[in-house]
Amino acid sequence: MREDIINLKNNAIGQIMDTDSDKELEELRIEYLGRNGKINEFLIDLKKLKPDERKDVGILINESKKTIESTLNDKIENLTQFKVDTKEWFDLTAPGVKSEIGNLHAQTKVLTEILNQFSYLGYQIADGPEVESDYYNFEVLNFPKDHPARDAQQTMFFDVTGTKFKPGELIPRTHTSAMQGRVMQKMKPPFRVVVPGRCFRYEQIDASHGVDFWQVEGFAVDKNITFTDLLGTIEYVLKGVFGSDAQIRFATTFFPFVEPGVDTYLKCTVCKGKGCSFCKKSGWSEIMPAGMIHPNVLSTCKIDPKVWRGFAFAIGLSRVVTLKYKIDDLRTLTNPDLRILKQY
Repeated sequence: MREDIINLKNNAIGQIMDTDSDKELEELRIEYLGRNGKINEFLIDLKKLKPDERKDVGILINESKKTIESTLNDKIENLTQFKVDTKEWFDLTAPGVKSEIGNLHAQTKVLTEILNQFSYLGYQIADGPEVESDYYNFEVLNFPKDHPARDAQQTMFFDVTGTKFKPGELIPRTHTSAMQGRVMQKMKPPFRVVVPGRCFRYEQIDASHGVDFWQVEGFAVDKNITFTDLLGTIEYVLKGVFGSDAQIRFATTFFPFVEPGVDTYLKCTVCKGKGCSFCKKSGWSEIMPAGMIHPNVLSTCKIDPKVWRGFAFAIGLSRVVTLKYKIDDLRTLTNPDLRILKQY
């Protein structure tokens, strides 16, 4: 039966490609794909096969059916596209209108490049809600309600008057780190995950800060993960994006959800380290805070910190894009002027 199915598919494709008639195409559709068509005859004959053969033959029949359908639809579309009304005169020598050719946004390009780097390292890509609960945005990440580090997040809040939510319970997420708890509660370690997405904070808008910005959160949990694994991952990814000559340095920092915490700085590509408004005259730009996942976070997500360890990082995607293309103002990325966007 396998050989008969393959021959049927090849014959159908050949007949479809050889005809330019709408009527003949419809006849071929009925002949092969209709209720009493040849494909259905094979499906009826499936019950005659042994149980261990039915699955493979069934898959072959379905694949052949999809191939015939696809070929038929492509042929119909092709005929429709190039069909010319002979009653209306058309000047084939008339010059055409040049179409505008679009291009990917600079941020889309860099995001794809970063995700490809992590895919090569075995990371899965996850997505999460931009409207988040206080529980996942803060409490799961070791931010109790009275923790002073919450002030640094510059959180915005929704007006929940007249809804079932309590004030402060629902917020625009301040970081994609909010997905850590959601993933850890559903997946069993070991795992490696990256989460790209938009974040929102009540920031003072300037050349390197915005109310609406993008991050790429990443975290890995396994039994033998060390701090040097984190530093090696950061260096690998950043040098993959900026080139092997990229200058990186680390500094200790504090975040409630990591211990120890580290901040990653890249030598400013806009001023080449001389100091400018983008890097606040320091010559270096903060782009990737990170650290070892705090045991409290693991425990909250029902992961035993005595058995499992992990690291987490948050790439400031918007800043990486500006540094990649040497843009001196973050607001350029959201400027709708095509004359600007086409440069990247």
